Formats: sequence, C-alpha cells, structure tokens
Amino acid sequence: MKTIEGGRLPVYSWVPELEPGAHRQALNCAALPVAFHHVAVMADGHQGYGVPIGAVVAMEDALSPYAVGNDIGCGMAIVPTTLTRDELLAPLPTRAGGPGPIARDDIMGWIQSSIPSGNAAHRSPPPDPEVDALLDRAFDAMVEGAALADVPLSTSQSPEGRGGQPLERENFVRRGRSQLGTLGSGNHFIELLADEDGVVWLMLHSGSRGVGGAICNNFHRMALTFCRHHGHELPDPGLAWLPVAGGDEDPWAEVGRAYERALREGLEYAHRNRRRMLQEVAAIVEQRFPNRVRWDGTVNIHHNDATAETHFGHEVWVHRKGAVKAAIGTTTITPGSMGTATYLGEGLGNALSFESCSHGAGRIRSRSRARAELSLQGELELVAAAGGKVFAASNQAVLDEMPGAYKDLDEVMANQADLVSVVARLRPLGTYKGAETRGRRRARGRRDRGSSR
Repeated sequence: MKTIEGGRLPVYSWVPELEPGAHRQALNCAALPVAFHHVAVMADGHQGYGVPIGAVVAMEDALSPYAVGNDIGCGMAIVPTTLTRDELLAPLPTRAGGPGPIARDDIMGWIQSSIPSGNAAHRSPPPDPEVDALLDRAFDAMVEGAALADVPLSTSQSPEGRGGQPLERENFVRRGRSQLGTLGSGNHFIELLADEDGVVWLMLHSGSRGVGGAICNNFHRMALTFCRHHGHELPDPGLAWLPVAGGDEDPWAEVGRAYERALREGLEYAHRNRRRMLQEVAAIVEQRFPNRVRWDGTVNIHHNDATAETHFGHEVWVHRKGAVKAAIGTTTITPGSMGTATYLGEGLGNALSFESCSHGAGRIRSRSRARAELSLQGELELVAAAGGKVFAASNQAVLDEMPGAYKDLDEVMANQADLVSVVARLRPLGTYKGAETRGRRRARGRRDRGSSR
C-alpha cells in the first residue's frame, strides 16, 4: 500500500503506479468536505467518472450517486456444481448413441439463446408482484426527491438532462420487468469455470441494468443542484453528493434519504437479476446433467454500493465503486479476463481499505485503445491456450474485453495480499459475452467505463 499526499485527506493506494487520471480523481475525492479519514484505491484501480473505479470513499452523513456508480449493485454471483471438467469437455451422447456436441459448447449455445444480452430484454416477462413492488418503491423515491429538489425526472444520461424524455412510472416499471434476468453488455458475462480439483462452477457478472442507471442519473442531477445551491465547489461534477442527516425541515436531507431508499431497491434488483440468471443457467446445465448444482454454495455479492458502517469510531457511508466488501471471513470474488483465473477469497478486514478489496483485474487499456491495439486472433489464441472459449454474437464486438485489455490478475492479488486471502483459483472454460451496437456505445459518452473485471 502506498500513501498519496497532497489532498485534504490522504489516499491509500494498493496500485503500484496509479494512472494519472485515477490519481487526480482520488485526490479530488479526498478534497470533498464530507469525505472521512482517507480515500482507499484498490489494486485494480483506474479512471472512472468522477470517482476512480476501484475506489472506496467513506462519507459523513452524505451519499454520492457516482461514488456508487450508475450500475447500482453491479456484482458477481457464483455457484458450485458436482460436474467435473472432464464431463463438461466431453461430447454429449446423441439419441442414436453416438457422440454429439461438446457439453460445454451445447450448454453455452443454449445460454446464448435463452438469456438476452446487450440491448436486448425479455419481450413478454411473466408477472412478478415482488419485482413490480420493488420498482414502484424505487420510482416513488425518485418522484419524492425530484419534487423536493425541483429537478424533473428524465431518461437523459447527461448531468444537465439534455436529450432525454420525461421518465414515467409505466415505462420505468416496464423496462425493469423486461430487463430482469438479462446480462447487459460491456464487461458483463456468464462463465463456466473449473477449480484446481476439476470441479465446475457457474459464474456471472451483471448489475441493475437500466433501473440502476435511471436512479443514479436522476439523483446525480439532484446532487448537482444541491451542491450549486449551497456553494459546494466540485473539482469534478461526478463528485456531487447529497446530505442524509437532518430533520424533516431540511428538504435536501429528505432528497438524500430518498436516494438512499431508491439505492436499496436498486441493489435488491441487481441481486435478483443475478439470481434469476443463475437459475436459468443452472436449468440449462441440469437438462444435461440432472441435480448437479449445489445451491447451498451460492455467493451473490455487490461491488457497486454504499452501506452504513462503523470505521475508526465513526458511523459513515462507505461507497464502494468497483470494490468488494472484505470484512473478516467475508467471501469475495475477484474475476480476471477471459484468459485468466478467477479467485474466490476470504476477507481479512483491513481497516485501511475500509475492509474492502479489488473486484477484478482492472483495465490497462481503454475500450477504444483495446480495439485499436489488440489483435482479435491473437487474443482468442490466448483464451484458447488457457483452456477457454468465447461465445458472443460477434467476437470483434467484445475485443475490448479480451485479456490484453486487463492487468495481470496474479499481480493484483499479490498487491492485495493484506486485504484478502485466496480460497480457490478457478480457470474459465467458456465465456458468454453480450455486445451493444457501436452507435449505442458512442451515445453513452464518457460515463463510467464500467466496473472492470
């Protein structure tokens, strides 16, 4: 761990050489009047929107939408099976008794056709009263906050609200209902892996889809309005925050508490989204290998959240943006790229990291640099040499997620040995990636490059 001085508070970084953009953003976080004690940057830290991805920022009586991120509750879910690597890589028998397709390829093919990714969603989702109620509660919180802040709800992703349409309850609920159980794109994925004993695991990375984005973007505009009204100068608009402490006579504290409520619903939606996809993947696996999924071993965790915790004798809101809670004994998941291992770990409860650790390997190339500098054939060969295989509508479309876009995960794990201990090392056998159209990527501008793998 290195200490970076020069801000109102110190920055503790587990990155050997923090890139200039992330270095600047970390110091900006440390300058916030509500930031507490220090800012921590995990070993996979890199530049994000306002706040570095991999940053942990504790705030006193305040919440910052973009210190959580616009994919509220983005995280990992994993479940072990009793299936072996040899079984997964063997041909399935045909009805005639001869060899059929490799089990892995057959399973991944069905996953591709069953779980929407990229911009796609379920066309006719079944009714789910619990999910609809969750979405209604989230929208109620947005309506309350917008009325108090005098900031209209909008579909816009712009801090100024440009280019959007009025956000209406019916559309918000419909979108949330149709996106539940969908993967998304960017660095989101579904993967089959094997541990060092040859046992197969099912794993996926996804979040709250458009639900989290709508919550974050709208409350971010409210936070910007609060900071302007109260003269809080921000070194970056992505650092806007809302107070959460204060009596009923303080309307801005009510806005902050409305964000807190909406945030909780976004986190629950993300958890349910991963659970729904795990169930679908497990059903596909068990059509070929019945009763082989060990649900008692499921882990489902966030790495984009904010929780009320006690650190250094104070109750604070700990924002983890691309960071995993690593309290003593807590199970952690740190995935690499498609050509490298994933680590299951156990948190060591390090106080200096606010009991957190890395959520992935961390990017060394931006998406545009990866597409310009990497060879698709070369990257696919690296994946194959590691025993994996990429499943995507277009491999070219996910070039920016290939191994060459990411740091060496083994080095990342070594750099955070004081934060998490390794429990298991898993190697990918098959990875399903979603992809957006290039035009939609451009439309998202410079917002979060995504919590990286």
